[in-house]
Amino acid sequence: MKPIQKIIVACDLSKFTPQVLDYAISLAQATGARLILANVINQRDVDAIEYAIHKTFLVQNDASPEAFIRQHNAEREEQLKALIDESGHPNLFQKSVIRTGVPCQELINIVELERADLVVMGTRGRTNLRSVLLGATAEKMFRACPVPLLSVRLQKE
Repeated sequence: MKPIQKIIVACDLSKFTPQVLDYAISLAQATGARLILANVINQRDVDAIEYAIHKTFLVQNDASPEAFIRQHNAEREEQLKALIDESGHPNLFQKSVIRTGVPCQELINIVELERADLVVMGTRGRTNLRSVLLGATAEKMFRACPVPLLSVRLQKE
């Protein structure tokens, strides 16, 4: 088995993210790996903003898909930084990566670009639909991820 040196932690910034991150931190401590936090601004949301702007004829400078991405990127950078600070183990983290696109595709791109050895992610996404056993992104990741993927069974609060 290849040693685990880099772990991608898929962070959707939902209420379950701390559980996923705690598990990844434990793995990193046990293996000596470094953590890379990965978050994806869903292209579906960007497209919805663009459609809403087009339909309502909003022409303000701050009403654009680019402004939406800039704002969300800045907010998510702050949230990821806070997660690292609150973890109590900032030395385990190599960096944070935020992308815009289709979540599964972008996560796989990050895995390949960073040459990660493992992905850790939760079983449910931001919507937390109770009727869905496995989130859509998690399911797609299981089918397409080029490295081992560890799913964290999320506990109800």
